[in-house]
Amino acid sequence: MLTSVLLEKEQHSRYTSVMLSRIFAILLVAAVANAAESRDLPPDAQTALEAAITTAATRFNADEEQLREQPKVEKVGPGNEPYMLRATYRRAGGKHDLVGVDPGEHPVVTVRMRASEFEKRATNVNAGDLEAQFAKARWLETPRGYLLDFRLRWTGKEWEQLGEPAAHPTLGVAGREAR
Repeated sequence: MLTSVLLEKEQHSRYTSVMLSRIFAILLVAAVANAAESRDLPPDAQTALEAAITTAATRFNADEEQLREQPKVEKVGPGNEPYMLRATYRRAGGKHDLVGVDPGEHPVVTVRMRASEFEKRATNVNAGDLEAQFAKARWLETPRGYLLDFRLRWTGKEWEQLGEPAAHPTLGVAGREAR
């Protein structure tokens, strides 16, 4: 009796393992089949896409560089005596992935890039001049990164960016791989 119960459990375990492997294989095939392809775009759009992606990233980095030069300072603590000043900016990397193509007369693509966050901060540990400490502080790369989703639409003649990129914060490798 005990032997038959153990044998039945082992067969059930093997069956579950085989079924999970099959489900995983089906999901993997479906994911590959749904991958975005630039070949779904008109030939002129395909040719102009790389330059448009480079332009969007360059524009993003130029806007963020302004935050480095003229930071938006966040104060932490009471308004009259904060205990920390902090500012950040992001830098998009050169690599990108085409993650979505909406075909049509005016196709829209979604391009994902990784970005690193840089931070400048000063804390009021020694009761010194916090703003002077902040002015002398260096910009350092943080462990936080971002996945930026740029949406571009083909007008029939050129690509135009649709709004600001959606930013998805991540920790660790996302920002560090941006280089």
